[in-house]
Amino acid sequence: MNPVEANFHLNFIQALENAQNQRRRRLGYRHIRDASNPFEMADRKFVKLFRLNKEAARDLIEEIQDFIEEPQRRDTVPLHLQVFICLNFLGHGGYQTTVGQELNLAVSQPVVSRILKNICNILTIHLLPRHVRFPTTDEHVRRVKDRFTEKFNFPNVIGVIDGTHVAIVTPTIDDPNYPAVAYLNRKGYYSINVQATFDADMILLNVNARYPGATHDSAIWEVSTINRHLKRRYLEGQRNTWLLGDSGYPLQPWLMTPITDAAPNSPEAHYTKCHVRARNVGERGNGTWKERFRCLKKDRVLHYKHAAAGRIIYSCAVLHNICRFYNVPDPEDSSDEEDDGNDNNDDERNAGNNFYKIYLCIIISRNRYVKFVMKF
Repeated sequence: MNPVEANFHLNFIQALENAQNQRRRRLGYRHIRDASNPFEMADRKFVKLFRLNKEAARDLIEEIQDFIEEPQRRDTVPLHLQVFICLNFLGHGGYQTTVGQELNLAVSQPVVSRILKNICNILTIHLLPRHVRFPTTDEHVRRVKDRFTEKFNFPNVIGVIDGTHVAIVTPTIDDPNYPAVAYLNRKGYYSINVQATFDADMILLNVNARYPGATHDSAIWEVSTINRHLKRRYLEGQRNTWLLGDSGYPLQPWLMTPITDAAPNSPEAHYTKCHVRARNVGERGNGTWKERFRCLKKDRVLHYKHAAAGRIIYSCAVLHNICRFYNVPDPEDSSDEEDDGNDNNDDERNAGNNFYKIYLCIIISRNRYVKFVMKF
């Protein structure tokens, strides 16, 4: 065989191998597209891997489908598997390189990263306003208040507010806008301080993941949209609606805090006991939320900058409420890892002289509420 013929045969063999490799890749994607069906798993294993039950997952995929802008390419991971990849990561908080392995899918870390970004963007931008809603209509307000009265004998409560920290990787030290020191919380690790508001059934009504870990709960509350909303309602004359918060929050006409120095067996002590019992729904809510979506737990640490970590937090909030709606059983351990007591405010000492008269009116309002609670 002369050199020309040899070269021809080599090129021909190489072309055949390339064609076979391309066919294998197409078959591989077809296998992902057609054969990888997590819905065929046992129900218990399905919830363990993806946190949602099958009915919730089907409806979620259908809801997300409405916001897929570009048509899926032939070699793209199918949408339902993209959603499962995202759910698996959020639920377990593992490294992106292991997510595909958990599902027996041949997907690379860059593909997983792109999937997480796309799905979390949809959850945050489009589904968050649908699934996490603070009560603003009379009907919604009435339903939330009725549940607090039924469960805790605490009337006129529209929600429980509580802060929880979500650990993030050490930020850039010299970032002029978001320096690392702003994220170093009082527990000694870097985090985002998340303000969460729950109803009596641990459904999230509002989530704020905008502030770094060194920010105090009361400072986040001061600039929050729900604070402004409730203040506006109060000034308009609607003065029978309260949130409950711990002593780390300021006492306001629309935010009731415990009486930390109440005498034993007094009406004030009874009020505080009822307050603590009802407020515990926020601590349990944060614990359940983070235990179900373990990427939020301190020992997992989100390896993202604030903006991306915030989208993950909001995505988990949406999914938490979906789990509540579909009655997915709660994880066994639902205690909040951050529940170690917040900074206490002495109600009287923290009142500035310039606001003494206004503050005194608030104290009187709470004292009247103490007597009101005693009737139940």
